[in-house]
Amino acid sequence: MYKTLILNELKSQKEALSIPYESIATRAGIGIATVKRTFAGSDISFDTLEKIAMALDCELSIKPKHSAKSLYKSQVQKKAQEIVERVLQTSALEDQAVDSEAQKKMLTQEKVMIAKMPKSQIWG
Repeated sequence: MYKTLILNELKSQKEALSIPYESIATRAGIGIATVKRTFAGSDISFDTLEKIAMALDCELSIKPKHSAKSLYKSQVQKKAQEIVERVLQTSALEDQAVDSEAQKKMLTQEKVMIAKMPKSQIWG
């Protein structure tokens, strides 16, 4: 999917510049056959893709979908919810159901406890 998006952008740039394959190959320091295979959709290395992008004055970049802070917060919520769910299941099995207010309090307390853990431990 992403390869197709990147190739489409590179193709658009190539067309907008009216630059021939030979010139791209020269500017990228790679063979013309490699350039042609790339634009035909063949599997290529990231290094080759980067060289072609640079030859077309494009840059490849990664943009996170969410901030690290929001992703961390979401993971803390998920982990706390998993722990509370296990406690609730055990309580239900023992015929000791917990009301919704108590559940909310448990979830809040669990999030506080998880947030005190080293960040590397919340991803497992």
